[in-house]
Amino acid sequence: MKLSEICAVLEKYTCNSFTEKVVLGLTHDSRKVKEGYIFVAIKGYKSDGHDFITMAIEKGAIAVVAEKGVDYVIHVPQIVVPNARRALSLLSECFYGYPSSKMTIVGITGTNGKTTTSFFTKSIIESSGNKAGLIGTIYYQLGSRIIPANETTPESVDIQSHLSDMLNNNIRYAVIEASSHALSQHRLDGVHFRSAVFTNLSAEHLDYHENIKNYREEKIKLMRGLDENASAVLNADHTSSKYFVKSTAAQIVWYGIKDTSAHVRAEIINMGVNGTRFLLISPWGKEVIHLKLTGNHNVYNALAAAATGFCLGFDMEIIRKGLESLNNVPGRLEKLEYGQDFHVLIDYAHTHDALQVVLETLRSIATRRIILVFGCGGDRDKGKRAKMGHIAEKYSDLFWITNDNPRSEDPLDIIREIQKGIKRDSCYKVQPDRKVAIEEALLEAKKGDVVVIAGKGHERCQILKDKSILFDDREVVKQVLSGTMVSQN
Repeated sequence: MKLSEICAVLEKYTCNSFTEKVVLGLTHDSRKVKEGYIFVAIKGYKSDGHDFITMAIEKGAIAVVAEKGVDYVIHVPQIVVPNARRALSLLSECFYGYPSSKMTIVGITGTNGKTTTSFFTKSIIESSGNKAGLIGTIYYQLGSRIIPANETTPESVDIQSHLSDMLNNNIRYAVIEASSHALSQHRLDGVHFRSAVFTNLSAEHLDYHENIKNYREEKIKLMRGLDENASAVLNADHTSSKYFVKSTAAQIVWYGIKDTSAHVRAEIINMGVNGTRFLLISPWGKEVIHLKLTGNHNVYNALAAAATGFCLGFDMEIIRKGLESLNNVPGRLEKLEYGQDFHVLIDYAHTHDALQVVLETLRSIATRRIILVFGCGGDRDKGKRAKMGHIAEKYSDLFWITNDNPRSEDPLDIIREIQKGIKRDSCYKVQPDRKVAIEEALLEAKKGDVVVIAGKGHERCQILKDKSILFDDREVVKQVLSGTMVSQN
């Protein structure tokens, strides 16, 4: 592809020192530049791509896209744009041949439930006999190739590359988790969605968005990008849905439990630690569904996926098979069994709202104590810390406050913030060492108790001030319950 051809997709730009070149690739990461690449300079959280232009050119960049020109670059075209992230999205879509226009793409946004809904949706698609790719919080699945996810929604160039790889592997369906950061930063601008799901909304990432209104507006962008032939699948039981319905030209499909006017709804028959049975009601028929996942929140996730499946043209039998064949989602109320006579569940809940949903669910079905281990991440919204302490106190019988991903913060400072939401006479312990806290909680558990280890879920590392270390809650549980862990007490 020629440089002039790829630049033609840009909405507005000026160019210095233009020379026609053959474009072999593009990237926003100077470390990944190869001969014949376009380097797009993006200003990030910790570094500015403009500072790495010289490095990119030395590595073979044949053009630079940036928000400001630099005097020291000569003989290399400088393409100056108003917004480099938006430009990267447009250039990537063009370079990879507009892959989403040849696929059926489902986008899922919301504070909680994106990952489980995406797994349910993927399972439904695959139950129809079709292959489905996945881009989300846990991993990016491109056919037989699985890439661990560094972030829920990657940069636009990576998204377009992944979609192109899916097409090359004869995959015509893809499910994408759409984070508020990605929507804010134009990472999904070049993706054409056939259907989009809204799960729910609560305070999250306010360190970035500043307030809940801004956060909601970024989420709405997913619906705003749909055309009249697409479907917007909205939660009828959530008040924020009214903002989403006003912002889209798509056909609306409602799902819910409480609102009996919803197109796709559920009547819960019974629920236990090992699963949920409910009646799925829709214009396409009724069917009793046996979920292997528990909790009202997972019924909502299943309903959202079912509604999406109906919108994609799948029948009730495929929907049922898809929902029932999903055994678990890594780190989402994931059950761990090592012969113990109590329940152990790993969950990603890292906000007060998500933690409340998990603990309320377990409180309604637990026959004995709920024992909780949790912490809060550093360099993130501090306002949720005391709230999470209050939720832990309200819904669990005994809990440990421990380390999560402290990042640049002092772990003890984070713990003190959590403690501000707790009464002094509450039954809890402080153990900064997460591994030891998990061990202590498991050794405390008696027959029939439910132990919940929250906050990190599927994550396999712990982010400290100056490094990341291997750490998997599930592996710690395995070591303790199999007797192979050496205590650090």
